[in-house]
Amino acid sequence: MDKKIIIVLVAAFILLGALLLLGRSPKRPIVEDEYFTIQESREIAEDWIVNNSPTYVFDGFDLMLEREEEMVEGMLYSFVFSFESRYAGYGDRTDEMLAQVITPHTIEVIVGEGEVISAVTDLAYDEMKEEMIESVTPETMTIGVYFIKVVDGQEEIDRVEREITYTIATARAAIEELLRGPLAFEEAEGFSTSINEGVELQSIDIQGGVAFADFNERLQEGVAGSAWVTAIRKQIENTLLQFDTVGEVVISIDGRTEDILQP
Repeated sequence: MDKKIIIVLVAAFILLGALLLLGRSPKRPIVEDEYFTIQESREIAEDWIVNNSPTYVFDGFDLMLEREEEMVEGMLYSFVFSFESRYAGYGDRTDEMLAQVITPHTIEVIVGEGEVISAVTDLAYDEMKEEMIESVTPETMTIGVYFIKVVDGQEEIDRVEREITYTIATARAAIEELLRGPLAFEEAEGFSTSINEGVELQSIDIQGGVAFADFNERLQEGVAGSAWVTAIRKQIENTLLQFDTVGEVVISIDGRTEDILQP
């Protein structure tokens, strides 16, 4: 065979091989180069709940992000969502006799390298295995709530401790305890609150160390004076800043952050 023809054929095979290798490049980077942002991982977690979590798929609604945490940079994330079910129980309850009662839930989803590796509702039900978790017993936890107390004639923001049923939605639980106001024995010890009765927490979302807490209009009704406004903000901020996942607090009313809680 002519030497020139052989050279041309070899070059053609080399070029064809290179094109095939390029065409077969993996859709995702190889493992050592994989990196998923917390936003991407959050979307993966939320999509999995909506489409694959037996409890949520059966009768869940009002899915809301409560807390997120980067456990291993770019690789492993924890997300805590809250939602409600129209019936009691867990999983696919198609053939069961059901109590029709709105039931609140929290679900923690662990996403590793772009895959959901764990999903547990109320620390009691494994959504991936579709079974109850054995040996789960009710537990309590202690959280701090910040109220006003007069010390040496000066108003200060001081901490009281509340024992509550264990929950992974700790930020929401703490704010809800704050909105309850001082208990009778706490009032007897001199604690009071600057926050109006009837204030509702509409949503709370922790992203990148920032807690976004949204309240209804009642939070600022009748509020006047810089001292009052400052006290409201400090009570909310201090109650949320006790958690390691929170380094900053953004307060809003009906989604607005501007022109709220003005002196």
